[in-house]
Amino acid sequence: MEKDDTPVRPEILAGDAGRDNVSGYSNGAAAPPAMIVSPDMEAAGECGRGLAAFDPVPVKTRHDGWSAQRQVAFIEALSQSGCVEEACRAVGMSQTSAYKLRGRCDARAFRIAWRVALDHGVERLADAAYSRALHGVPRPVFYRGEQVGEYRVFDEDLTKFILRYRDPVRFGKYKDAMVAVQHPEAHAVLLAKAVNLLEEELYTGEADFAAHGFAPSKGEYEDEDDE
Repeated sequence: MEKDDTPVRPEILAGDAGRDNVSGYSNGAAAPPAMIVSPDMEAAGECGRGLAAFDPVPVKTRHDGWSAQRQVAFIEALSQSGCVEEACRAVGMSQTSAYKLRGRCDARAFRIAWRVALDHGVERLADAAYSRALHGVPRPVFYRGEQVGEYRVFDEDLTKFILRYRDPVRFGKYKDAMVAVQHPEAHAVLLAKAVNLLEEELYTGEADFAAHGFAPSKGEYEDEDDE
């Protein structure tokens, strides 16, 4: 169970509000569970479509307050945007009131849902980073005060970062310490061997990969029907 470091007042511990799962409203009605997508649970296929329930903070009924429905909508918006300001704007509430609600002693489930939503929102940030690395960022070109075109700027540091951590086998940091040693004509020799291999296969119907220095890995060139 996750440890909650928020200080709890003694009077809260004495009541139902001090429990981990808050379900009571001021009017005595049961709070409906809110739903939030958890990346870890989604990958594991748990809870139907990967949704984890949390109980909204019990608040007094107000048309402009943090009702259960508004809390649910806020968490869903936060999970999609990854931005507290944008999520607050989506539900028509201020950031100040959102942080105040999160800081309440009986809002543990809301705080957990908030953190999980932000983790889920990181996916949007990752998608944006990939897009910038692939397509660059447009910069306008002006002539005599009017925009006449644009050019794109590519962040090579971002590209290297993505390649290094997304494909560490080929671009990992460990390769920085490796010393590459090869014959100065190695690429020309390999190309000649590859051409000879291709010609052999085209004209004879068979190719001796090992003889040309291209021994296949196990199963690489086996027929799909072979067991």
